[in-house]
Amino acid sequence: MPKILIVGAGIGGLTAAIALRQAGLSVEVFERARELKEIGAGIGLSPNAVRVLKHLGLMQQVMNRGTVIEAAAGYTERGATLTRMPANLADVPTICLHRAELQQALLSSLPSDCVHPGEEFVHFQQSSAGVTAHFASGSTAAGDVLIGADGLRSRVRALLVGDGEPVYRGYQCWRGVCNLPASTQLTETFGRGLRVGLVPIGPRGMAWWCTANEPELATDEPEGTKAKLLRWFGSWHSPIPEVIGRTDPSAIIKSAMYDRQPVTTWSRERCTVLGDAAHPTTPNLGQGGCMAIEDAGLLARCLANYADAGTALRVYEQLRQERTATVTRMSRFYGVIGQWKNPGLVWFRNALFRRGSGKAAIKGYLKFVSYDPYAIPLDQGDAPSNGEKFVV
Repeated sequence: MPKILIVGAGIGGLTAAIALRQAGLSVEVFERARELKEIGAGIGLSPNAVRVLKHLGLMQQVMNRGTVIEAAAGYTERGATLTRMPANLADVPTICLHRAELQQALLSSLPSDCVHPGEEFVHFQQSSAGVTAHFASGSTAAGDVLIGADGLRSRVRALLVGDGEPVYRGYQCWRGVCNLPASTQLTETFGRGLRVGLVPIGPRGMAWWCTANEPELATDEPEGTKAKLLRWFGSWHSPIPEVIGRTDPSAIIKSAMYDRQPVTTWSRERCTVLGDAAHPTTPNLGQGGCMAIEDAGLLARCLANYADAGTALRVYEQLRQERTATVTRMSRFYGVIGQWKNPGLVWFRNALFRRGSGKAAIKGYLKFVSYDPYAIPLDQGDAPSNGEKFVV
């Protein structure tokens, strides 16, 4: 049985492992962290990602761990409505949950010996016979294909693409979770150079995020993170001050916002990347994790349906390049206007949002989230499928 090596046990890597195993391939996952601890805060899964989880038999479990979203709304800092859209119009729901709950749902679908923690990937060697991954521990693993699912600063990408560091986009993001009861509405509130999002995550309560224009290496000292955020957002509409105020300050996560310029090729022979390793995006559209899940579904199909590994990876990246590049650019643009600080531009943005939230916006949203990697004809790539399973 062909063996697939995956570097990284995040959302993309674990989803790929499940999809590949269900397609009849052998998989091993190697994770740098010595222990798969709870990390992150909330994550939203729009229908394009949930559809993949449904195909893999995981949708109900994920629903049980989170909140099914009924509507999404945008507000001014004083609470005036800018946009409102129903979120239950597709064939599958939008689901929000804690990132750790999603990771646990994925892990529970894999055998315990499939994931190997404490293995930091260093480099690979490949030949016509296969690929060998080398790890900092001195261990190696041999397989037929290597997939890098190792995030924004992917070591696998560095070896395949070599395009340097990601690009800082001018603002920072803080994230946290509090125990306020969850609603069924996803919200985003816009100020001048500041934004806040509230994300219901089921039994765990309410997750939140906020952004502010800051230098890349800015710190929250000496004021302290929570005091700083309450200075900015303490007078905004309820429940924003309460949500931030009831969050454990030691559990607030701060991250600088990066992406990369889209590339047309991220594979070489038997090696490829997916998710943030392939097409990192700012989180403004909530599509980072969703794109990784889409990648996983389509990549598994390609590897299961093409006899040649190189052909499978080439078709995978060709079928994914346009969509992921579009999401990256749209998310970057949304972040730019979301972080506008000039009063005139803020007024223009808010007016634009009010006017653009009608039927056309709903139609565009439904078209975007209708994507299904299990329904795309693989012969849209440059090599027709021969119907054979992947063989060495």
